[in-house]
Amino acid sequence: MPGKKKKPDATEKAKRKAEVAEVALRVEEVLVIRLDGAQYHDVVQYAAEKKWALQERQLREYMRRADALLVERQDKNRKQVIARHLAQRQALFARCVNAADYRTALSILDSDAKLRGLYPEKDVRELVKLATAQGARIEELERRLRDAHLTGTSPPPTGAAGDAPRPLGSGAAEAGARGV
Repeated sequence: MPGKKKKPDATEKAKRKAEVAEVALRVEEVLVIRLDGAQYHDVVQYAAEKKWALQERQLREYMRRADALLVERQDKNRKQVIARHLAQRQALFARCVNAADYRTALSILDSDAKLRGLYPEKDVRELVKLATAQGARIEELERRLRDAHLTGTSPPPTGAAGDAPRPLGSGAAEAGARGV
């Protein structure tokens, strides 16, 4: 009967499983070189060296599958990710020191320290300065308020934050001229 598909025999099934396994191994190999920074042209060169004899479309499919595997395998736990990054830096540091590559070793130490939060970022330093200045300003205003309560008078007016109070002479003359 012409429209019927024939049932695959055991050898065809085994061949298909071998092909699937081969593709999975190739995708793993592509993932490894992608993790080393390989781009499309590097994957093409690698496939040629391995004599895979694949078309562009199939190589791009291997790369897509390798990238999908990478996403699937990503750690979701932040503590584990940070611990792994720190361990990787320590291993790289040891290799660089053994190779007498001190500039790279220092760069790795710098990266490690930043990851551990040992260097406050510029924005954080600016924020700390601002908070310190605001704290000093609040203390000054609280001191004036206490002094005013003790003497029974109202505290002197202030301009913008951080400005000293203006002398009465200049503001009072302007207010009188305006009829206030």
